[in-house]
Amino acid sequence: MKKNIKLISITAFCLLTLFLTQCKKSTEELSGLPSEAGFAFLQLPVSDTLPFTPKVAFTNTSKDEFLYQWNFGDNSPLSSEKNPVHTFNTGGNYRVTLTTVGTNGNNSISKFAVVTDACANDFFSNLTNCNTGEWTWSSDADAIKVLSPDATQVYFAGTPSACQADDVYKFSKDGTFKYEANGQTFDVQSGYSCQNPKANAPKYKVVVKTGQQPKIFLDSLSTGSGKPFIGTTDVVDSNLYKVFSYTASDIVLRATIAGSGGVILQVKLKKVVVLTLADIKSLLTGGSSKNWRLDPTPGANPIIVGTEANPSQYFGGGALDAACQSDDVFTFTSADKVNYNANGATFNGGNIAPNYNCGADRSYSNVSYTFGATTGGVAGIATIQLTGAIPNVFIGVTDVPAENTYRIIEISSSKMVLRAGNGSGTVFQFKFIPL
Repeated sequence: MKKNIKLISITAFCLLTLFLTQCKKSTEELSGLPSEAGFAFLQLPVSDTLPFTPKVAFTNTSKDEFLYQWNFGDNSPLSSEKNPVHTFNTGGNYRVTLTTVGTNGNNSISKFAVVTDACANDFFSNLTNCNTGEWTWSSDADAIKVLSPDATQVYFAGTPSACQADDVYKFSKDGTFKYEANGQTFDVQSGYSCQNPKANAPKYKVVVKTGQQPKIFLDSLSTGSGKPFIGTTDVVDSNLYKVFSYTASDIVLRATIAGSGGVILQVKLKKVVVLTLADIKSLLTGGSSKNWRLDPTPGANPIIVGTEANPSQYFGGGALDAACQSDDVFTFTSADKVNYNANGATFNGGNIAPNYNCGADRSYSNVSYTFGATTGGVAGIATIQLTGAIPNVFIGVTDVPAENTYRIIEISSSKMVLRAGNGSGTVFQFKFIPL
């Protein structure tokens, strides 16, 4: 009996000793401080060729850690690297979280990383809308220009043809390029005529350098043997278009025509803006009443005369008569009334003697007009139809077509282009600016 009790005591002592030994070993393994997460980051230098892929280098500054988990806040897979370099698909403000694990627990820290992409460049942002920017031909009388190599002489200036005017050029943020002919392409290589739509480049890039205007380079065609183009189909050196000037709504590009000895092609594009009739009416009237006058800026060519296919065919524009034309004011109201203030004298057109000279004041007030969508398959985003007969009631000049119809070709808060005529005969096109 005593022998058994002694055996049990020895066994219990051994088990207790073993247990304490194991606990001590386990405690030693978990000893130490919890990890302290920390990091710094820096966006890597970017290329002057846009678009570029933004990359950010993350530097781990954690303490007492041996495992890492990065969440970059852009729905990309988690990373277990110690000092990762992460590629973001687009710019933005990202919440980046680092979780670290140490011998006595884990710890997390989050910081916001502001990542810039090509949209940080003003021109690229305007070109693409930071998504896809759509551009078409300007309706100005000098939308197409051909200049001498030193740009001091104008060899040609005119408006786009009927099958050019509806062309759309789409520049996307990811560098893709798309051309929509919307029916036909005006083809320089085919005798300056309307032809089946031509293929164009699938991609483009913009090069920006400090102190220089941006440049647009088109890729080669993915299929076929043609050449890429913006505007006219003239073949240009290196598929390169220099940005001569730009705003949020207009771009003027220049390129050197290949094999011409340096002759410059200049094209003027405007951004495509989808407006409802209500939007157009609001821009026309300012929401209540708005004054417009013919653009007196030198070189603006505020009046051109031609056909629907070529609005400047008969008269490519010139300066306004400063004595009696540049001070004309046309006021459109939201109550569908129009007023004309000649301020003392009206410039006579070809239908009033003495022709093309200052004549009697032909001001009028509270003349009704109807406003609606443009129909009949002609250019225009809205139509103004005046009541009353020419030359007692008119917009622009006294000898506009007898139907007294005016199509709004383009309108913004700072510009309006009207085309008088229903498109079947002679048309008069006017460029107005607000007073």
